[in-house]
Amino acid sequence: MAISINGTSAELPGDPRVSLLDFLREHLHLFGAKKGCNQGACGACTVLVDGERVLSCLLLAVQCEGRAVTTIEGLALAEGLHPLQKAFVEHDGFQ
Repeated sequence: MAISINGTSAELPGDPRVSLLDFLREHLHLFGAKKGCNQGACGACTVLVDGERVLSCLLLAVQCEGRAVTTIEGLALAEGLHPLQKAFVEHDGFQ
């Protein structure tokens, strides 16, 4: 079972109980999505799945099989920061 993370294929963990957030952070070492409340209330774990905003702490990694996941790390452009990343820097955003 595979999942596309920022345009790169990644094998899903064997444990079907692993959240997308834990998969990103613990298995792929992508730390842009944060573990805040772990209940879907704070939005710190937000990622895009097939272009739609989702809270990765509430979604199992296996539910994303065959789908495209984009994290904040995946927004970077070859010529510099994505406009969203730039706005976070300019306005001292942290989440």
